[in-house]
Amino acid sequence: VTVTCSAASHPAPIVTVTRGRRVVAAAVYEPQVTMTLAAARPEDAGEYLCRAENQHGESSLAFN
Repeated sequence: VTVTCSAASHPAPIVTVTRGRRVVAAAVYEPQVTMTLAAARPEDAGEYLCRAENQHGESSLAFN
């Protein structure tokens, strides 16, 4: 399973993917981050959050 989270902003954002309180993927000052689960297991199911932020604000999207 591969998921790409992206955001367009100026200045470039910090983009993170979290599950609960754990960061599972991050990109600093890049427009996107890709999270890959090479061998997805049942315990990987659940809600993830893609969040982009810079000095002007933040935006997020939940997915599962």
